Amino acid sequence: MIEVALITYPALPDLSNSDQLLLAPLAEYSIHPVILSWDNPNVDWQRYSTVVLRSCWDYPQRAEEFRQWIIHLREMNIPLYNSPQTVLWNMQKYYLRELEQHGTRIIPTVWITSTSNPSLHESLETHHWEQAVLKPTIGASGKGIQVVTRENAEQDQQKLDGLLAVGDVMLQPVVEEIRAGELSLVFFRNNFSYAIRKLPGSGTIFVNSAYGGSRTAVDVPPQVIETAQLILETAMRFTGNQLYLYARVDGLIVSGEFVLMELELIEPGLLMDIAPPHAARHFARVIAESAGKNT
Repeated sequence: MIEVALITYPALPDLSNSDQLLLAPLAEYSIHPVILSWDNPNVDWQRYSTVVLRSCWDYPQRAEEFRQWIIHLREMNIPLYNSPQTVLWNMQKYYLRELEQHGTRIIPTVWITSTSNPSLHESLETHHWEQAVLKPTIGASGKGIQVVTRENAEQDQQKLDGLLAVGDVMLQPVVEEIRAGELSLVFFRNNFSYAIRKLPGSGTIFVNSAYGGSRTAVDVPPQVIETAQLILETAMRFTGNQLYLYARVDGLIVSGEFVLMELELIEPGLLMDIAPPHAARHFARVIAESAGKNT
């Protein structure tokens, strides 16, 4: 039986509820899944035919340590999914700027470096944004995001300064369409599998469950799927033109068009516990096929 490492982090030693749904179908494909924390110093990574990143959700807080681990796997030629080149590119949200330069529509963004001395008031005034969000360029699950307003920009400057003390920051307007829900389109080997709508909690713009957000499986129009596939094809230009074992494309429908918010290629929650029944089996099959090629 082929051994495949499914990667998590210490706070979630048994994987997420979603990823646990992989275990039974993987066994049916003669795959023995081994759940390991990415920072475990005692693992011989070369014993595994395939290493699949799953719930390693502490990496934004340990970015350099995680980066070095990915580089270490690359140097050992460990079959990692997604690829080391993909992971390293996707860690910094500057990938959004590169995608935009190649035709992808994203939320308007002001990029602020940690070495600059920006005025939040001036930025909001220049762009006529009444309400906006500050986001770390390395981050996940809404952690570190701060809501700021034009009216209170002088007081909110400290929020920006606090984030800049850690790293670079994005400033984006609050897009009203978020209240209608964010779409997450999930792909396996660049083939669309299913979509989830994530609604923000009452009185907030955050869709994460920690803020009271809700999730449900939905059907999406073909043109939205086509746009998401084009985004993946564009991203492949930066990551070695290899298909992604898994990908989650998050965005909003604005004026009838899909607008990218995040392209999750490292450790996205795939929400298979909410998705249609075929979801976990679809992912298990592509893992098994990839592992078989690596033996």
